[in-house]
Formats: sequence, structure tokens, C-alpha cells
Amino acid sequence: MTTKQQLQVLFEHVRDSELERLDDISTMAKRNGRGGDVVEMELDLEAGWACQLLAKFGTRSELSLEGGCAGLTYLLKNGVPASHVDVIRANYLAELTIARSVGFEDGIRRLIYHFEIEDTAPNRERAVSKMFEGRAAALLNIDERHDLVDRSESEFTGRGRTTPPVVDVKPTEVAPSALPSSLQAEESRPAMATAVAQGEAEIISLDLSPRVAPRAKTATPEARGANQRVVAVADFEQACEKLIANMGDEWEPATARDAMALVRIFKSVLMEHGVEHSGQIEQYHIGLLRQHFNDIPTDWGRSSRMRIMSAPELRAEGDKLRRAAEVSGTKPKVGLAAGTIRKHFGNLQHFLKHLKGHGFEIEDWTFEGLRPRKPKAGEVRRQQYKPTPEDIAPIFSSPVYVGSHGHLRGKRRQPGKHVFHDSLYYLPILFTYLGARRQEFAGLTVDDIAKDAEGHVIILRTNSIRRLKNVQSQRLLPMPEEMVRLGFIDYYHAIKKLGYVALFPDLFSDKTDNDPGDRFYDAFKPVMRGALGEKMWDRALHALRHGMADTLKQAGVPTEVIDDISGRLSEGSETNTRYTNPAGLPLMRSALQHYPIITSIVERKPLQLLPWIENKQPPPWAREGKK
Repeated sequence: MTTKQQLQVLFEHVRDSELERLDDISTMAKRNGRGGDVVEMELDLEAGWACQLLAKFGTRSELSLEGGCAGLTYLLKNGVPASHVDVIRANYLAELTIARSVGFEDGIRRLIYHFEIEDTAPNRERAVSKMFEGRAAALLNIDERHDLVDRSESEFTGRGRTTPPVVDVKPTEVAPSALPSSLQAEESRPAMATAVAQGEAEIISLDLSPRVAPRAKTATPEARGANQRVVAVADFEQACEKLIANMGDEWEPATARDAMALVRIFKSVLMEHGVEHSGQIEQYHIGLLRQHFNDIPTDWGRSSRMRIMSAPELRAEGDKLRRAAEVSGTKPKVGLAAGTIRKHFGNLQHFLKHLKGHGFEIEDWTFEGLRPRKPKAGEVRRQQYKPTPEDIAPIFSSPVYVGSHGHLRGKRRQPGKHVFHDSLYYLPILFTYLGARRQEFAGLTVDDIAKDAEGHVIILRTNSIRRLKNVQSQRLLPMPEEMVRLGFIDYYHAIKKLGYVALFPDLFSDKTDNDPGDRFYDAFKPVMRGALGEKMWDRALHALRHGMADTLKQAGVPTEVIDDISGRLSEGSETNTRYTNPAGLPLMRSALQHYPIITSIVERKPLQLLPWIENKQPPPWAREGKK
């Protein structure tokens, strides 16, 4: 099969998938009494023409759809009503933003791999075009989906046509009378100098040299002030990058990623409703964002496919999950958790302060009535399961410790004769007995292991691999004796002799700066599920931290000592926070003896490193990062 044929198959796949999704939406619309709603049809046509523009003109350039723009000419020549151009522009910009996002090209690579298309830059560009062409074909195919609509009510179809034909045209001059009213002034304007003289200027990026905002076109009837300083919605991610840079070491990488995720969600919602710059954002749009959180899949952030979806597409995906749950009688995984929503509003507040701090005029939005309340202390205590030593013990009877079929990820969970020593072997022991955060131990270096008069010590500090969450996270911890019994010191010397910096190099890729804690969690969670079955608890790895603390507390260990072991700052008196130092190693060793030994069933095996670690080869799981 030639590449051309493969791309055609890709086009048909995207078109058919989109048709199926749209049919589901149409069915729900009919169910809710909107089957003959002309607005539903026009929404599809407006989105379809936005996709058609991307299919024809690509994603490398940005069409203004104003004046003599070739994209505007293309739309008008194909019979698109001028009155709908503004909405098509908003859809187009939203789709273009997604097409330029960090995860989009990675998604395209997976798509062409699925259709066995050679991964080259031209083929990726062709695939993008075919993907948008497929979506456009589905969206513009309205005959069956909107058969109940009175076509005479729409400018799109009111002249006796169904879907306007899609033809190739060359850019031509467009008469001002044929343009939407919001564009006619733009057509006759010779230069920015004239615009400034007339009191209007283009929307600016966050470059700290603000100019005058233009009159709002869709979200508000007119700007609130002639000298209002604004930031283009299309530049929100650039503004967020500046915020992240300003926060510096105060924000962990995960916090920065969360802030950027919020800005992208907000940006998509604003573009969906025609908001072009910060001066047009109203309290109403904050409410729309809150409702959007309720209607999208709970796990959208973990799916590379959903991360590149627009706001309407995400809600449609949530609607699909709800319908599937109705059929199966299960609870739909739709709507973000209250804690996640609180976090997003916190990041939005940070973003707002950042813009205001740079002199941009933002309305004083309120989150009252929108942000879920902070849970009370008693409720927080009940939220996290605290596994007992007996709950955790079955993990140490898994193939990882008894013997597995091979060193690859799937084979580590299958019974066999091999016991490999790596993060998957040692980190669960450390988390069980010491209850640290996953990044703290997953990001250890060989220089973070030391020895005192009583035994080996783990030094938790900022290193070349990762930072720590806060000041109290910096601490010394005694090495559990079970780690020593199970050959950790031999492992440590072997890793150091091979020249590795990371103590657990199997968690790092040669191609990306991945989070070692996330990598460990992805590998360990299936091991836990296999060992615990239906007894698997939520927030599986973090629960080990709570379980250690609870076990020590029930054994009578003072809370302040438990907090010092865990890297938390005890509150309640100045003695805890001001007048005393953290618990020393002798006190910690004494406290940790109250945790029962549950790894005694694990037999020590001769040291066996992963083959690719021993041979200093790239990890077999590594892949190129998102562009």
C-alpha cells in the first residue's frame, strides 16, 4: 500500500470516528428536545469550516480571516455566510492552538504509526492535513444528523443548498460589503499608525509593553476603557511561562505543569466563547470554567489523546462516558475531584496576580460560590486509606521478590527464576519502612548514601536530579536494616562503580528529562495490583506514607518524631517549630523499631542488575519526548 493510500485510510478512520462522535451528540440533543435546533447544525458547520481551513492552509501559518486574508476569501468563495466568520475564527484559533501544543505532534506520530506510515516530517504534515480534512468532512456532512432542522432558518443552507461545496480558490479581493461588520473597518485601514491615531490598536502579547485594547467583537459590546492594557488569549501560555520563570525554585516542576494545564483549559474555554483578550473576560466566563470542570473526564490529564482535545470535545467525551455508564450501571468517571478544582482555581489566582502585577487590567473575579470548600481536618483524616503492615505484606511475595520470568516490565510480574535488583526491588521496601515522598527516594543519587557509627544513612537534600518540596524535607534517615540484609550495599557499590549518578538509573531515560517518581509509580502499580487484587487501595503508593505514620502512632511514637521522619513540619507549639531541632538519627532508629518487619519472608539472592543497566545501554522503554 502506498503512502497516499495509507493517508486515505487514515482520513476515512478520522472521518468515521468523528461521525460516530457527532451522531452520539446529535442523539443526546434529540433526546433533550433539540433535534430540530438550527443552532446545533450551525455549530457543526462553523467547527467544520474551521477544520477545513486547517486542512487546506496547514498549521504553520495563522490566518486572520480579515481583509484580504486568503482564508477569508476561501470561506466566502465557498458560500460561507460572512456573519459566521467571527465564530469560525474563534474555532479556528482554538484548533490551531491545540495543533501547536506540546502533545499534538506526539499524537500524530502515534497516529501514523498505527497506519504504518513512515515517520517523516512531510508525512506528519500530510497526516495533520488528512486528520483535519476527515473531521471537516464529518462536521460538514449534516444531511442525516440534522434532518429535522428547517434549513431556511440558516444562512448556511437558506438558499436551498445543503452543505456548501468545498472548492480550491485563489485569493481575490473581497468587497467590504461582503465582509462581516467587525471586519469592514479593518479592510480600509492602511496601517497601524492610522489605527493608533483613531484610538485602536492590536491585542498585545505579554511583553511588558502594553498598548491599547481593541473594541471587543463577541464577548463584550465594547471595551471598558480606551487605554485598557490586555493580553491576547492566544498568548496565555506564553504569559504562564513567564509566571513559571518568576516563581523559580518556589515551584516544583509538577506545580509548574499544573499551572500550565490550568491556563490551557481556561484558554480553550475562552476561545470557545469568542473571548479574544483578557479585557473581555467576565465573571460569567469563570463560571463557565467551573462548569467545564464538572463535565470533562476525571482522568483527562493522564490521556495524551484527551490532552489535545478542545473544550467542547472534552465535554463530548465526558458525555460519552456518562452514556456508557448508564448502560453498564456503573458510576461515570466524569468531573474533576474537589481537591483538583481547588488546585486549578489556586493556579488561576496565581495567573491573575501575575497579569495584574505586570500592569494588565483584569476584572476582580471572585471564586466565591465556585471553588469547593476546603475539607475539614476530620474529613481529611478519612480520605486516605492507611494500610497496616498486614495489608502491605503480600507485595513482598510477588514475582519481583520471589522470582520473575524476565527483566522486561511485563515479565517482572510473571513467575520465574530471576530476581533483579533495581528500583522496583528496593524502593517499595524504603517506602514501607520510611514513608517518604516518591520523588525523594526515586531521585536519590549515589552521593546521597553515607554511613555513621550506627549504620548506613540516607541523605535527603536537593541534588542534580531533583529538588525537595520544602525546607523540612531536607533530613537524614537511617537505612532500614532489611535493605542491608537484602543486598542494597552491594547494589550501591555496583551502581557507583559503573559510573552512574542516579542511585536508581533504571528510572531515567536517555531521551527525555522524565520524572523518576512517575516512572517508578507506573511500573510498581501493576505489581501492587497483582499482589493485592481486590484489596488494592486508592492512591496506592502515597498510602504507604500514611500507613507508616499511622503504624508508628498506634505504637506510641510521638507525632513530632513521626513528622520529622516523614519530612513534615509539626504544628501546635513553638517548641516544635522554633525551639527544637528535628529528631536525630538515634531517636529515629528507636522510633522505627516499632514498625514490624514484614520483609523477613524475602530471601536474599545474589546481586543481579538489569542487563541494560549492567551494560550501560539506553533503557528499552525510552522514547522521544513530546515536541
